[in-house]
Amino acid sequence: MTQRMQGMDTEYGREVGQNMGSQAGQVAGMVANISAMIQGLKWQGQDRENFSSDWHGSFAPQANNASQSLEEQGRVLMWHADRQDAASS
Repeated sequence: MTQRMQGMDTEYGREVGQNMGSQAGQVAGMVANISAMIQGLKWQGQDRENFSSDWHGSFAPQANNASQSLEEQGRVLMWHADRQDAASS
């Protein structure tokens, strides 16, 4: 008879949660770097204005929201690992 694991491998859960937070920080840093590069882009005209408006008005905020959500989900995963450990002890 094969035993099935119930619950979470909490050590690995925390590792994944921490990695999610780290990756979220990398996404936020990437958005900031790209925003700075776009700001320094030598380009004039309506196409530039449209592109900049799309980046700053839509894409960058969405990417930053995704980064924040990823970080939050990492914290939630670590919280679940803590609860699992508490329930198991």
